[in-house]
Amino acid sequence: MPLGIDFVQILLHLFNVIILFGGLYYILFGPVKKFMDQREEHYRQLDEEKTQALADAQKMKEDYDKQLQASADQILVEKQKATREIQELRRQKVTEAQEEARRIIKKAEGEGNRRKEEIVAGAREEISNLIADAADKLLQDGDTDDFYDAFLDEVERGAEHE
Repeated sequence: MPLGIDFVQILLHLFNVIILFGGLYYILFGPVKKFMDQREEHYRQLDEEKTQALADAQKMKEDYDKQLQASADQILVEKQKATREIQELRRQKVTEAQEEARRIIKKAEGEGNRRKEEIVAGAREEISNLIADAADKLLQDGDTDDFYDAFLDEVERGAEHE
C-alpha cells in the first residue's frame, strides 16, 4: 500500500456511494419525477382548457357580433319601412286636407253664390217696390206729364240717401 491508500476501502466507499445514489434515485427521484410529470400534465390541461375557452369566447363574440349586425340591419330596414309609411300617411293626410279644403271652398262659394242671389233678388224686389211706390206717388199727385222727370228725381234722391 503505497502512500497508505487502501484500495478495498476506496472500492467499498465507491460501492456505498453507488448504493446511496441508487437508493436516493429510487426513493426520491422517482416520486419527484412523477410529481413533476403530473404537475406538467395539469398545467398543460389548464393551458388547453384556457385555449379552448378563449376559442369558444371568440366564437361566441363573433356570433354576438353577427347577431348585433343582423339586429342593426333589421332596425335599419324597419326604420326605413316606418319612414316610408309615415311619408305615405303624410301624403294621404295632405291629400285629404286639400280635398277637404276644396269641399269647404266649394261649399263656401255655393253659399256665397246663394247669398248673392238672395241679395240680388232682395235688391230687385226692393227696387221694384221703390219703383212701384214712386209710381204710386206720382200718380197720386195727379201730374202725369212730369211722370218721367219725377221718377228720375225720386231715384236720384234715393241714391243720395244710400
